[in-house]
Amino acid sequence: MGRLRELSRWLPGALALILVACSATPAAPPVASPPAAAPPAAAEAAPTSTPPSLLKLEVPTATLSATSTPLWVAVDYGFFRRYGFDAEVKGLAPAAATQAIQSGSVPFGATAGSTVTAFVGGARELVYIAGLLNKVLFQLVAQPEVARVEDLRGKAVGTSTAGSSAAIALTEALRRYGLEPDRDVAVLYLRDQPGILTGLLSGQIAAGFLASPYNRQARVQGYRLLLDTADLDIAILGLNITTTRGVIERERDTARRFLMAYIEAIEFARRQPAATIESIMRGTRNDDRALAEEAYQLYRAVWDPWPSAQAIQTFLDNLDVPGARDVRPEQLIDDSLLQELEASGWLAAHLSPP
Repeated sequence: MGRLRELSRWLPGALALILVACSATPAAPPVASPPAAAPPAAAEAAPTSTPPSLLKLEVPTATLSATSTPLWVAVDYGFFRRYGFDAEVKGLAPAAATQAIQSGSVPFGATAGSTVTAFVGGARELVYIAGLLNKVLFQLVAQPEVARVEDLRGKAVGTSTAGSSAAIALTEALRRYGLEPDRDVAVLYLRDQPGILTGLLSGQIAAGFLASPYNRQARVQGYRLLLDTADLDIAILGLNITTTRGVIERERDTARRFLMAYIEAIEFARRQPAATIESIMRGTRNDDRALAEEAYQLYRAVWDPWPSAQAIQTFLDNLDVPGARDVRPEQLIDDSLLQELEASGWLAAHLSPP
């Protein structure tokens, strides 16, 4: 294992949270005091050394939707600290989050399709070491006068960035209704979820492809739900925990401890709804508890620490980038740390079925 000083280059620096106003956003609720953390149930089986003094980390996530909840929980309720990290989760545009990991500015992050695109483009050091979400859970929410998906013909629809999982999922959904993106429907790339909501509220777009809680925030203001991808059962790459092969080789114990904290946070999020809903409210900067409760019910059963080759393959099949057809999803996955945790018995002791 590398020495702790080798991680100094990951001290927070250039990363900046992408702040996009999405109407008058209320102040975030105060941070709740974390519950006393019980010692791990099978600490004797944990394949890790004693954590060093806290290592300060910024953890970029490519979305500020409830998808990122386990990371927020890991910060809010002390799981990262338990395993030796003083971590802060920050939202970045997808490409910026991938670039931060690729450049070595940060060791870990939560990214999706932007990482696949970078990998296809030659960034072969990028790798997913754990999953987070392998299903598409978005809603297409439209202006009140738009009654059906087919009524979007000739209009503009907003999603995040070109080549992202959300953009590909939107393409799949529109095609199921006979609409070809960029021919029948103009697709505007508005960077992130707050930006898409802003575009909808301002009238810039006729519909927005929104994740929870932003989709419900739009609906309660009178915007119309046109389709829910949960009903379409589109399996496609969502956020995954991303690092580089170099980090795994040089700092394997650090990566292992990061995953252990993350996995304990998933278990906590599944079993502690009230505390987790508070994390969703803080993470999405919204004090509407009903929005956070709906988001929690939507996501709690689908947070999954195992990366999915099938979900990555679906993304590759829809990626219009030279070389995408030559990449196998297994090339993007290194789940050896998860397999070690599973073989030791630690994983079963700390993560139960949803």
